[in-house]
Formats: sequence, C-alpha cells, structure tokens
Amino acid sequence: MGISVWALLLFFIVLITLLKRQAFLIGAGLLILLLSISGVNSLNIGGVGTNYAMAICLLFLLAPAAIVRLFFNYLSLRFRMTLIIGMGILGLAVLIYFAQAPSPTYLFSENIFLMALVMASGFILYTGHAFVSGTYLVLSKLNRDIGIKIGWHFAIISTLFLGLMALVFLEATGDWIMWPLPPFQILLVLIGVIGFLDIHFKIKYYHQTFSEAWIGKAFYLGGFAISLLVLFKAELSGNTPMVDFLHHVFAYSQLGFGLLFALYIWVNFSAIINSGNAIEKIMYNPPFFPYFHMRLGGTIAVLILMVYAQGIIAIQFSTSSTQLSADYYYTTKRPVEASVLYENAFDRYRANDKALYAVSNIYLEQNQPTLALKTLERSFEQNPQVTDILLLSWLLEKWSRSNESVFYLEEGLKYYPENPYLANNLALIYHRMNLPKEALTTLDKMDGFKEVRILNATGVMIAHEVPLKDENNLAQGLKNKINLLAADNKGLATTHFDIDPNSEDLENDVIGRSLIRNYLTNSREGTSGFDFGAQIDSMLMNEDLPLSIEQNLKESGLIFKYKTGDIKLLLEHLNGMAFRFSQDAGFYHAFAGWVLSEQGDFEKAAIEWKQASFKDYSMFTPSHLPYLYFGKMEEEAVFISGTQKVNFPDWMKFDSSGELLSNDTVQLYKTLATLPGMLGKELLPSLDSLENNVNKGILAKEILQKKSHWLSEEEIKSMLMLVENYEKATGQNFYLENFLQAVKLGSDEATEKNEGEGLNPYLTPLVLAKVNQLKDDEKRYEMLQGACQFNKDPILWVTLVRYCRIIGLDQYASANLRLMGEWISQDDLTELQLKFL
Repeated sequence: MGISVWALLLFFIVLITLLKRQAFLIGAGLLILLLSISGVNSLNIGGVGTNYAMAICLLFLLAPAAIVRLFFNYLSLRFRMTLIIGMGILGLAVLIYFAQAPSPTYLFSENIFLMALVMASGFILYTGHAFVSGTYLVLSKLNRDIGIKIGWHFAIISTLFLGLMALVFLEATGDWIMWPLPPFQILLVLIGVIGFLDIHFKIKYYHQTFSEAWIGKAFYLGGFAISLLVLFKAELSGNTPMVDFLHHVFAYSQLGFGLLFALYIWVNFSAIINSGNAIEKIMYNPPFFPYFHMRLGGTIAVLILMVYAQGIIAIQFSTSSTQLSADYYYTTKRPVEASVLYENAFDRYRANDKALYAVSNIYLEQNQPTLALKTLERSFEQNPQVTDILLLSWLLEKWSRSNESVFYLEEGLKYYPENPYLANNLALIYHRMNLPKEALTTLDKMDGFKEVRILNATGVMIAHEVPLKDENNLAQGLKNKINLLAADNKGLATTHFDIDPNSEDLENDVIGRSLIRNYLTNSREGTSGFDFGAQIDSMLMNEDLPLSIEQNLKESGLIFKYKTGDIKLLLEHLNGMAFRFSQDAGFYHAFAGWVLSEQGDFEKAAIEWKQASFKDYSMFTPSHLPYLYFGKMEEEAVFISGTQKVNFPDWMKFDSSGELLSNDTVQLYKTLATLPGMLGKELLPSLDSLENNVNKGILAKEILQKKSHWLSEEEIKSMLMLVENYEKATGQNFYLENFLQAVKLGSDEATEKNEGEGLNPYLTPLVLAKVNQLKDDEKRYEMLQGACQFNKDPILWVTLVRYCRIIGLDQYASANLRLMGEWISQDDLTELQLKFL
C-alpha cells in the first residue's frame, strides 16, 4: 500500500505546481516537512542515518516542481504530470536501488505511512465544520425564495450532531460506555462526502489560491483518499494506536470546529437565516466575527480538548511509528527486534490490542511457550482481548491445565459477555471435561452464529447421550444431517438421507471426512448413490495432509471396503495400515483377525491376533480364544488367557493335563477350522457328526456359502432346511437362496445381504461363477490367483492350476500343485487332477 501513498504524494505535487506563487512556496515548505517525517533516511543510503535519501527526494520531487512552477509555468497539465510522476517513479527506484537496509521496499512502504498519517490528520482537521456548514448550506438552498424558519431546523440538527460528537469524544477518551455509538470510521466517510458540498460553494464564491475550481476539488478528494487509505492500513495491520489517533483527531476537529462554526453562523447570520436569500454567497465574508477568527477559535477549542485528553495523541502518534517499525522487523524475520518494539509499543500505550498478542506469537515461533504464556497473562491483566484470551486458553488446554483455561474463558466472558468465540471455546473445554450441562448452558449464551451453536450443541448432546431437542432434530443443512447420523449410530435418533455429490459443503475436508465416517458406520445406510472410494482417494491426494487426517481417511476407506464386500483389498490395506501407522499396529492386526474370523479362516485370524498381542493389543475377549486355539495357536491362546485374564468360553473345558474335553461345540469349531480346505466327500460326514441342531444350522450355512459348488441339488436342499430351522431359532435371515440363485445363474450382481461381485475370496461358489463370466483367460487367472492367496478350497486351486497351464505358466501350475499337497493327500490330489484337468 505504500506505493499508493507515493502515488497520491506525486498527485499533490502536480497540484502544487498549479497554485499561485505564494501558495506554491507554502506548499513546497509543507512538502519538505512531510518528507522529513517520512522515514526515508531509514533506508541507510551511504550509511546509517545519513541524509542522502532526503536529498534524493528533494532532487526528484521538489526540484522538478519548483522548476516547472517558477520558470515554465506555461506548460500544460499533461506535461507537468508526465514529468513529475516520471521523476517520482525514477526517484523511488533510485531510493530502493541504493538502500542498504534489508527489504527496503517493505521498509519504505511502512515508514511512509507516518507521513500519510500527518496528511490524513490535516484533512480531518480541515473538514472539522463540514457537517455543520454542509447542513446550513442544504437548508438555505431548500429555503431559497420560500422564507420558512430554517433556524430551528439548523439549531436542532447542529445541536444533535454536536451532542453526538461530544459522546464520540468521551468514547475516545474512555469516559463513555453506556451504549454503543456509530463507529467513527463511518462518520468520517459521511462527513467527507458532505464536506465536498461545502468545498464546492467555497471555491465557487470566494477567492482562492488557484485559478480553476477543479484544482481545489482535486486537493480535497486526494486528502479524502489518503485519509481512507491510512484508516484502512491501520485497521488491516492492527495498528491500534494509529486508529485511536485518527479517532481522537476526528473527535477534536468535529467538536471544536463544529461548535465554533455553529456560533459563527448564529453571530453573523441570525438576522437573515430565515430570509430565503442566497446566504452561501456571503457565508464566508461576514460583517463581523470573520471566518479567520472562527478558525482560530476552533483551533483553541481543539487544543483545549487535547489538554482534557492529557495529550494522548502525542503518545498515539509516536507509538504508531514504533508499531510500524515492529511490523517491518517481524515481517523481515527479525523476531528479537520485533518483540522489543512491540513490548515498547505496549508499555507506552496500553490500549494496544495487537502488541502483546504479536509478542506471544513470536515466542511460540521461537519455541518459548512459557514466555508466551506469561505475556498472554500480562495482556489479560492489563488489556484483555478476545484473541489473547483464546490463545491463552488454548495453550493452557494444550498443557492439560483445563481448570485454568476455564477460568480465563469465564473471566473473558465477563469482559465480553456472550462473545461467540469465547463461549464456543469454553463449551468445548466443558465437553472435554465431561460437563455437558455446563457446555450446553454456555452455548445457549452465544450471541449470533445460530447455526454453529445448534451444530455444536447437537455434537455435545450426542457425545454425552443427552436426548436431542426439536431444534437439533429439525435443523437444516448437510452438517446437521451428519450429526444426526452420528446420533443414529448411538441410538439417539433415527434418520435417513441421500447424499448430493454436488454439495459445496463436501469441498470442506472436515465435513467430507465426517460424512464418510458417519455414513459408512451407520447400519441402515448402504453405499450406493455416492462414490465414497473416489471421494476418499481425492482427499488423500493432498500432499500436505497431516498424518492423523491421513489415518482417519484410510480408516474410513477400510470401512467402505468392508461394507462393499471387498474383503481381499480390505485385508491388503490393513497390512499396509499396520506398517504405516506402527503406533496403532495392534489395532489393525486385531481388525484383520476379526475380518478373517468372520470369513472362517481360523489359521490366518490366529496369526493376526498373535501379531496384535505382540503389538500390545489388550482388548481380547473370550470369543478370540477359540479361533487362536483351533487356528493352531494353542499355546498363544493359553498365554493370552493367563496374561490378560480372559477366560475361555464355557464350552471349552480342559482336564487336569490341559487337554480339551470334547463336546458338540468343540466338534463344530474343529470342523469350521478345517472347512476351507475340505474336499466334497468330507462335508456331509462332518455335518452328521454334530448332534445339536443349532450347530448343524451354523455349519450348513458355512458349507452353503463356501462349499456349495461341491454339493448336489438334493444335498443343497437338505442343508437349506437345516439353515431355515436355524434362522427361525435365532431370528436371523442369511438370504442363502438368493445367494445360491446368483451362483446358479452366474450373476455378478450382489443381493441385499450378499458380499458379492466376486470380491470376497472366501465365497468360493461366487468366485467361480465370476470366473466363468470372464472371457479372457488371463483375467480369469488373475482373479483365481487373488482368491487363492486367502482361500484353500481344492476346486478353486485346481481351477487355478488349469488356467496356469492354459496361459503357458506350467512352472506356476506345478508349484501350486506342490502347495496343495500340504493339506490334501496325494491320492485325493491325483483324483482332483483327473477330474478337473
């Protein structure tokens, strides 16, 4: 923004050359004064603190203007602008080129705003009576040739305005806190606009130091522009002393000059104020109490107000300069100098909202959290600010000092009642401290941000299992629907909704992750209608993704793969997750073991759970032990039972020598453990060996899902009857008829409860049906190869051997036959080859 100030300065220099001789000389003197406070010598041209920079400015700015005005005053405006602006740009380039200070462009940009602040103050003082005079001009215009009594209107309006300015003055000095007033920034803009009306008539009817009216108006508009620019810079950079300086100057000028101008009107024109004459023609040439005296009186009034305010504007002005320098040092990565200057700025002017916050951030960047904490505590004691309190509470919460964090937030709400940021953070800490009642009460006190309040209140209610209110259930938007899904998952609500893939909210990673996790973990929601896999992959493509978020997304991907029945890819990714996130490897091995146990693969499940125990997984239950025991990990099962104090199920009894006593359930588990590698001739005898009808139903279900390709139609019907009795006894429905129909028709469409599409390598009948659909032999081989990595079914393996030979991989065919010999006798293997090869 410094270049904008420089451009406006060049604009003013062009205008100065258009003034009359005496006015030009005064303008040249003011230019020298402004350049002397512009900080150009801080560029250190030729050495520290030398005056070469000032000399360059005079050479490239003042010299061309003086030559043009004094010797070539006949030159056109276009030539003047070209020359002076060109020389100004060249002069700036010379200053930057020869500067020895670090980052000279930024240094110049910061320091020049001190000069701009002086220019803005001059403009504000000049417009001190703009509202009063503008109001008088408008009323006199409306009263032209009418003769109504505008004196009363003027008296009421001017009195109300001066009363408002008195309150603005008291607000600036800190003596008015009863009710909020309009921001002085808005009033400044309003008065700047009204002042243009005043300057229009003043130029039109009175002698000026320039020859054309547009010059005076250009001066006014330039001053207005630079005032707005300085105000914008101060607000943007958080330079509170600069904002307060402008606030005070504005209050002084409007109250001092406005009051004197109102008296000026009444003293000089009270006799003709209601006459309807063109008063604007004589307004600045009264018979007594001249305009000059009014200005002098206004200046004295301003000085009186400054004294009343204890000359605070001097401190504000110098502190503004200090903070501009501190911003420069901070931006140019010199934190030590910056912190010293920020602290100095705060010590000199305590009503400084940014200084200590900036110092605390510098300490945090330097890894000095203790100093940052002390700085924020000092800020809270001497000048409490919302941002400082939030950072202070965050640091305390980070160090597990929740009670202190709560104290500062509660005290902060006393300074800033109903502040939404303080209330929201306090509610969050109450939630973490397991205080839902206090959290909800605090959220109810939030001012504004209704949507955020409802969303967070819903989240607290769900987390602490508090019944939801109508306000929470009826709230609109995708975010609330995600909350209601979470409530549904916890049994607090019942909801269902479709996902709009084009929703803008999904572009927010937090919302996308929350939606995916809650939707996938909801038992009533499927996965159709929205490509969760693509959404997760898209989020994972972010190179700057934090490790915790990457883990969260990949876990959602695991859930997605499980719900879509992609067991093969799920197990592969679980192994990758255990390696990638080693701190949670025990959980991922346990998860993989659970998936494998659900598929009836006792041996692999036992291996995974053994790995989980090595990785300090400690959430074993009695249901884990049979899979370990019958998965050929008897010693590990006994070890886990003893070390983690987990009892074996009641049906697993051991004699004094440690041998497992046989019973019908033991026989069932022995059969289930060997089922994946069984031949067809072994299936019915194993079923007949069971006595309990429930156990028979369990085994029949497993055989139909994984071994129905070995069975005849009559055998399948017989087993379906056993499963039907089991379903009636337990109230379950396995949809086995639909599954068998899909296999029979060679369909690749999964039914409602089928884990289908051939993605589950343990569902051998469906895998073989999928293989038969494929036309390409190599693709058939790839699918069989993938399934055989998990499944030991002999027909599946011998089919793989056949396609190995078909595509010319005879070595792989022989190797697979040798592997089959590990769990199939040689005679049975020979019989399989004769039948299928």
